[in-house]
Amino acid sequence: MKRIIIEVEDSAYEPVVGMLELCNGVKIVSVQESIDVIDDRDACMRYAITTLRRNKVFRRHYDYSWIMQAINDGVMDDYEEFESPQTFINYLCEIGIDELPDRSTISRACSNVYDSYPNWQFMDVTKPSEILRRKNVVKQFLSAFGEAKRASCINNCTK
Repeated sequence: MKRIIIEVEDSAYEPVVGMLELCNGVKIVSVQESIDVIDDRDACMRYAITTLRRNKVFRRHYDYSWIMQAINDGVMDDYEEFESPQTFINYLCEIGIDELPDRSTISRACSNVYDSYPNWQFMDVTKPSEILRRKNVVKQFLSAFGEAKRASCINNCTK
């Protein structure tokens, strides 16, 4: 099975969908409105967050915190540290991500993390499966972000 991501001008949308409906073995998995993003790095971030949402990786609103915390721990060369939970939320809003947790939710979750990713310890939970789940949010995010970057031949998704 192959997955193809295409961008279609609004005027061509209906004919393209009609054409795809005629093809056996082809289904439209999702349709998203495209917005103007600040740069290609932001498109990769948006793709990664959207992928995690689609795959139901975010079980709780505070799960966004693990992404911000990992970025602040330096796991991505693409981003510098976010100054605060609010700057992270504002950034996600700017690139078209909605239905986000509030600042206090992210702040509270991040205040329970010590050590650096992937050696995180949590003050609010000791259950190994929950610790692993939280770390896996980051792993899946990095995987989706990397997938978007690898698509740079098609989408020019790196800078």
